[in-house]
Amino acid sequence: MPFMEMVFLDDGRVLRPCGLDDLEAVSELVLTEAERSIRHDFDEDGWADFVEYLSSDHLLKRLVTGSKALVIQDVDDKLSGYIEMVGGQILLLFIAEHAQRLNLASRLLNRIRDTFELKELYVNSSTAGFDFYLDQQFEPVEDWKLMAGVKFRPMKWQENSG
Repeated sequence: MPFMEMVFLDDGRVLRPCGLDDLEAVSELVLTEAERSIRHDFDEDGWADFVEYLSSDHLLKRLVTGSKALVIQDVDDKLSGYIEMVGGQILLLFIAEHAQRLNLASRLLNRIRDTFELKELYVNSSTAGFDFYLDQQFEPVEDWKLMAGVKFRPMKWQENSG
């Protein structure tokens, strides 16, 4: 299943590659959801760095230098989900509040795993994402860390580990 294919979901949403026209909406979606759900994982400097990391310019730079990203587009053309990875590392995975509890994060994660036939995958989980990743058969590889103003826990998924 090629990465560039669009997948039409049963509820009318579309799972598709992130395009250049999506960058501002992605930045807004991730920033809004991060502010709501994980802002407490950052000190002031860490948060400022994260906001810069989410700018359209930084997103574009990552996408043209090797990051792969998918979005979920609602029937009204707004974005409700985003995943970005490079190599075997998830960089960002966010679902809009109105679209949570619909298994969209799992759909994005499974699409990445299946498309790239990954045998292992890493993530630095936020406190809010930790239980989700456990449910997806990720295992903690270290204890909680605070680095560069961000609290996170390194986790790893390995094919057939769950």
